[in-house]
Amino acid sequence: MKNILFTVLLLSALLVGCTQPSDLEQALQFAGENRAELEKVLEHYSSSPEDSLKYKAAVFLIENMDAHFSYKSKTWDDFQLELDTLFRNESQSEKLIQGLEHLYSKYAGRLMNDIDYVSDLQTVRADFLIHNIDMAFESWKSPYSCHLSFDDFCEYILPYRAGREPLSDWREEFQKHFIPAVHTRIAERKDTVTAIELCDAIKTYPYSNLSTLLGGLPDYNAHILSVMRTGNCRQYGLQTILAARCLGIPVSLDYTPQWATRSLGHEWNALIQKEGKPLSFGIGDNCNLGEHVELIPDRIPPKVYRQTCAKQNESLAMICGSEEIPQTLASPCMKDVTTDYYPCMDVPVKFDFKAPGKNKFAYLAVFDNQNWIPVSWASVNENKSLFRNLNKNILCLPGYYYNKQFIPAAPPVIIDSMGNIKHIKLDLEKKQTMVLSRKYQIGLVDEYCEEMVGGRFQASDNPDFNNAIDLAEIKEKPEASYQIVSVHTDKAYRYFRYIAPPKSLGCISELEVYESGSDKKLSGKIIGTEQELSDISKENAFDENPLTDFRKYGLLDGVWLGLEFESPKRIEKIVFLPTNDDNCIRNGELYELFYWNNKWISLGKQVGSGEIYKLKFENAPTNALYLLRNLTKGKEERIFTYKENRQVWW
Repeated sequence: MKNILFTVLLLSALLVGCTQPSDLEQALQFAGENRAELEKVLEHYSSSPEDSLKYKAAVFLIENMDAHFSYKSKTWDDFQLELDTLFRNESQSEKLIQGLEHLYSKYAGRLMNDIDYVSDLQTVRADFLIHNIDMAFESWKSPYSCHLSFDDFCEYILPYRAGREPLSDWREEFQKHFIPAVHTRIAERKDTVTAIELCDAIKTYPYSNLSTLLGGLPDYNAHILSVMRTGNCRQYGLQTILAARCLGIPVSLDYTPQWATRSLGHEWNALIQKEGKPLSFGIGDNCNLGEHVELIPDRIPPKVYRQTCAKQNESLAMICGSEEIPQTLASPCMKDVTTDYYPCMDVPVKFDFKAPGKNKFAYLAVFDNQNWIPVSWASVNENKSLFRNLNKNILCLPGYYYNKQFIPAAPPVIIDSMGNIKHIKLDLEKKQTMVLSRKYQIGLVDEYCEEMVGGRFQASDNPDFNNAIDLAEIKEKPEASYQIVSVHTDKAYRYFRYIAPPKSLGCISELEVYESGSDKKLSGKIIGTEQELSDISKENAFDENPLTDFRKYGLLDGVWLGLEFESPKRIEKIVFLPTNDDNCIRNGELYELFYWNNKWISLGKQVGSGEIYKLKFENAPTNALYLLRNLTKGKEERIFTYKENRQVWW
């Protein structure tokens, strides 16, 4: 009788002054045979005035349920069973990584042929949803989320899933495997612990290393997320979301589809505060909450989005109709939160031609080292668009999306660090000579170059260098490439060294010494500050491998390394390389330079020379965007402009 009454009331509401079904009714219709289960939930909460807010919560979940789904896959289930065994039996980081790689190679090839996705609307059961709603309302009473509005509660505490993991009692899994470790970390301050301290405890949960092996594959189930020891940034983000909900902490999953300054995108967590900006953090990071994204030196997000439970009415997926849109912007549950993180700019664009297929939307794309990836969208009106809320210090390419391809349709746009907007208009008439020393940005190695300022190269007649003479001093920050120092001395010496500036690690990747009148590199006994760690030993500076380096941890004074020759040598040239990523110009390797004119156009090929460790290209167009590729090896290649005889990376 109660069920009949509820159905009558529901139908009456749909018929009053309405020609279109409500969002709730549409969801119930899409549920098909599972409609009865969802109606049980609504009926459960409709009978009591005390449950009116829980009824609204149930409506919220059901109305947005069509945007969420689970998967079924025996292959992936088998993978996770073996992964669970690996996590239980192994704790060493290196062996965890090796085990994951083995399982990935074993299962990934056949996974794509054995996976079915099913809508939550067609699978969620009444008892599961009721239990989740009741438990979420209990969590809402926590001191960390009791200040939340109902709408924020629905986003950060109420959802019954974190990503696309199979439906399960994730609270039981996390209360058993994850939460006790969090409580252990804050046990001494349990009565006064803050949300920030709890998030710190979550992000320092035992973990191994980040892995990129599983990108694009299904999300782990709740059990694996609760015991995970190694995973990618998304998996750690989902782990944190579920742990935070157990503790009643409002935490979001924020992301950038693609970095503006390098390959890949990123997902991370953010603590939602009562006041102020969200505080970003990630599992295992070594910075304070709020610094996880902002302090990464080589990574700038052009846009930041938040994964939401609710469909966002202003999202591209909700308004595009039948128009084809890029996968990076295809979720209806993505909310633009860039302004929560950065002061932003609006970018006007005039396109060179009309949109194909009468498209109503245009895009700004950033470069992922190989392709242009759309990250922002705007409507098109008379070949013009205004793109809202872009981060600064980035380069974007305007274009359209048609037939599953991004189509460039205007010159690249730079938003500099001051917020100035510049459209790069290629000049093919005015030529220039370009001298290039690298093929990739310097963000991750720049600090090592800075550290070398004040370092000195010395020679001496005795091993303790008590009468050393300075052959040269590093007075300016060197480039992140091989540096050649000419030496002028008439005397021969048996001992040579590089002595680092005070309070530095003494980092150096390569060190070469040449005798006067000879192109032959000198060798000798390697001497210097003793180092217990073999992977950063003195020998690394003489192994001709840019990816290994010498350093001495402790910020000591007088860190040094050098050579003892068999007999005195008169030194004429020193070549050194700061701690490096091997993206500098290398002797004997083949390079090709390109400029952008709606596609990459070659300016020719050159072989790197050990005489100057630079490339020189003449008759290059000006006011252009460039890309230098190493055809011999390597994948890291980055776009740049050329200003005042130097490369400016984007």
